[in-house]
Amino acid sequence: MLTQTIVSAISDAIYHRRLPPGTKLNEREIAELFNVSRTVVRQALIRLSQDKLVEISPKRSTSVWCPTFDDAFELYQMLLVLESGVIDQLIQCITSQQLEELRAHTEKEHTAHRCGLDDEGDKLGRGFHSLLISFLGNNTIDQIHAQLRRREALINALYRVGFDYCKLRNEHTELVTCLENKDAVAAKELLASHYNLVIRGYKFDAARTPDVNLKFALRV
Repeated sequence: MLTQTIVSAISDAIYHRRLPPGTKLNEREIAELFNVSRTVVRQALIRLSQDKLVEISPKRSTSVWCPTFDDAFELYQMLLVLESGVIDQLIQCITSQQLEELRAHTEKEHTAHRCGLDDEGDKLGRGFHSLLISFLGNNTIDQIHAQLRRREALINALYRVGFDYCKLRNEHTELVTCLENKDAVAAKELLASHYNLVIRGYKFDAARTPDVNLKFALRV
């Protein structure tokens, strides 16, 4: 239970960019903040490293994962393969209610964009893909997809310069139309184009290791 509390706190801080890539995670400091042993903290960090959210060096120092361009390319390739497979499975069985859920979600994305809430729009954008995946009803795929999305949040935090939000939102709307028309080929082509557009919104360059107040970042 204590281990999960620490895992959740660090994951949430990473997702919301309070712990940027490269941030050092000191076991002793985290143990003091949560009033637990360093063994419990180490277990939490190992679990986070399995999700590739943190990196543990041979000397056992730990930092938030700092992805490269190749990491980003491989990540979006994995998302494309996974979601294309789900589209193949869903295309013949997606319901009218599920299509309406997707349309309602895209409207929330458009509203966030119109209000200039880019962070909220990013979160909703990732949520669109998670919602689509959930319709398959496969817990294993849901877990794999959620793990990939957590990694994407790190890449977004480090490298995002600017997305064409209007086009991204419109492509989600178009994808729903493809699903309604049961056009798997068009849906997968659109998905590939969509992820190419996302990756063009990043600038891959070196970033300094941030100086972060762990107590503030972890909301302890």
